[in-house]
Amino acid sequence: MVCPHCGENARFLGWRTRTVVSAMGPIAVQAAYYHCRHCQRGAKPWERTLRLKQNVSLTPGCEQLVALAGVLGSFADGAERVLQKLSGLRLSESTVERTTEAAGQRLREQLDEGKPLGPRHEWTWQRDAAGRRCAYVSLDATGVRQQGPGGRRTDGRMAYVGMVYNPRSAHDPRRPPARQVRYLSGFFDLDALGWQLHREALEVGWTQADQHIALSDGGSGLESFFKRFFPRAVCILDFYHAKEHLVELAQALHGDDEPLRQTWLDDVCHRLKHEGGPTVRRWLEGLDLEGASAAVREVHRQQVQYFRNHEHRMDYPAYVRNGWQIGSGPVESACKTVVGNRLKGGGMRWGENGADAVCHLRALYLSEPVCWDSFWNPPPN
Repeated sequence: MVCPHCGENARFLGWRTRTVVSAMGPIAVQAAYYHCRHCQRGAKPWERTLRLKQNVSLTPGCEQLVALAGVLGSFADGAERVLQKLSGLRLSESTVERTTEAAGQRLREQLDEGKPLGPRHEWTWQRDAAGRRCAYVSLDATGVRQQGPGGRRTDGRMAYVGMVYNPRSAHDPRRPPARQVRYLSGFFDLDALGWQLHREALEVGWTQADQHIALSDGGSGLESFFKRFFPRAVCILDFYHAKEHLVELAQALHGDDEPLRQTWLDDVCHRLKHEGGPTVRRWLEGLDLEGASAAVREVHRQQVQYFRNHEHRMDYPAYVRNGWQIGSGPVESACKTVVGNRLKGGGMRWGENGADAVCHLRALYLSEPVCWDSFWNPPPN
């Protein structure tokens, strides 16, 4: 046969038997073994056809099952309960951990090489009040506790969660398919995340949408991120994060009077939603603070400055009139479902590489189902 490594002739040396673990248990695989004198390397074409890896004792189907157990719950639970209940497999906790993290690392390498999460197919974007097809992108970050070498204490890391999604619109009678979302998560450099998230957007027909919308909580650098990688997107500040700043000011102004504080807050939030950020900022600037303490004045100054900085992303009357989303709830929820539910359990501490790998694999699993299937069932060689 032709050597797959150098293209010279390789000669048959005999049959080699290898035991691998399948989803149904251990099996013996017998494959022809060839050796090339030119490059001094061996080859087993049958094992390559079966997609068996040289240093991995699991079949691809079993590897997927083990990684699925490791991505859904703790490695210990996956080994001791899930795999045994599902298929009778008896594997160690370390095998589940090693297999899951290796799959996540392989996914990261593929993304770094420019490969998308899944195959290209255009989504049917939901339409707004004016009939425009709207595509959404969002980004947030959440902390993951870390453990240094030898179990030493170390600072936590922030895992980003980015998403391109197609939320349901009240102005479109068609329901979008369930889980029409693509997530990316891990310890990314923002530039790398931007290129990858933009690539995923293109894969699902981002350029075919009439209106691009970027939602965030106003965290440092996020607006610049969206302007660079999604330049056509209208950047919207999450309404409920803006409201939190008004809650803080209401507490400072009327902390001891619950009814007055709530009435004041309801009034100003109504103004924010129906008149917009600039109007609320001017109204706040005109508040009578005569007799207020220095602490109250400082809180007022900070919140007025916050509205000055972000009012260009607070045109909520127009956003609502257009039928657009004004809350970043989907990405806030994604921080919990993609990262928190798996990596932030009681007492959990992670190594950097392991946490990054599991974040990647969780994002893949929770994205539209075709992404997971594409990763585990690549096109034949």
